[in-house]
Amino acid sequence: MKKIAFLCVSFILLFCSACSNTKIPFTATEDNKESSQTGNKVSNTDVVPKDKLTYSNLDSELSIKEVQDILIKAGINTSYAGTVLNWVTDYNNCMRECPSFSLAGDFITADTMMVDYGEYPPMSVQWYKRNNRNYHDVLCRIVAYELNQDNISAGKVIKEEDFDCWDENTSWLSSDGEILFGREAVKGEHKAYVPFPLLDWDKDMQSEYFTLFNPIHIKGQCSEQEMFKAIQEKWNKQEISFRENAFSLITFWTQSSNRIFASHAATLIETDNGYLLFEKTNPQSPYVAAKFSSTNEVKKYLYNMMDLEYSRYNDQVGTYIILQNDKML
Repeated sequence: MKKIAFLCVSFILLFCSACSNTKIPFTATEDNKESSQTGNKVSNTDVVPKDKLTYSNLDSELSIKEVQDILIKAGINTSYAGTVLNWVTDYNNCMRECPSFSLAGDFITADTMMVDYGEYPPMSVQWYKRNNRNYHDVLCRIVAYELNQDNISAGKVIKEEDFDCWDENTSWLSSDGEILFGREAVKGEHKAYVPFPLLDWDKDMQSEYFTLFNPIHIKGQCSEQEMFKAIQEKWNKQEISFRENAFSLITFWTQSSNRIFASHAATLIETDNGYLLFEKTNPQSPYVAAKFSSTNEVKKYLYNMMDLEYSRYNDQVGTYIILQNDKML
């Protein structure tokens, strides 16, 4: 789903002008519009409201500091947390004036388990026009892997030529490849994409990344259990394992034709008051840190956000599973 949205960027670059500086609120519901501007601020020591979304787009020093402290307290390497929060600051500085959304600074509480950040075209135009950018922003899987890399081990990595990223028309991870490796110029294109300049992974990390996230082939439409079994078999074959501690990798798996994919990825941290989910919501849309009182609320939020994205293209999520490391959430 996210690959489809990402492939429209080239078209947007050719035919769209720069974003207006006029801000408009979220486009989901009146509750979202109100809470995005006047929501109640919540500190890390407050009780997390149930069945409501307490979140921040980290567009304030206070929220950055709070999330940084939570990540590091959970055991995430200080360098990894600093790298990702630098990406957050870079993104927010570029996209703050995009008309598709209003960035939440300190934590606020919305009445619905969802925030609609709007359509891709204004985001894409803003990203490329602001500061004359000629590279993609990082996406959810890259952010999640950066934070979780010490938790993940792959004994048998796949070869570079088997990374599912080299064909922009057929590869599910083509956007991931463009971020990591860039893309060669093609006649008639606006410009060639260059790698994301704030990302510096060595070949071992790249190999582990694609071993973890490469699509998995499956016969026919599968059930939840069949999907889970296929992932287990693939990960066992590649000797993929996870450490268990206060933070974990969250992956949202869906199916398209005869392949299943990690359509979304995030990081879940267990806190004193519940859980914090940290994610890049989509390739061009904001970062989010969201607080929840239970994993059921985490699952509800993730499904609502995925369902919203699929519905933009008159599609449905279909069969899905959410994994916490290598176990069902």
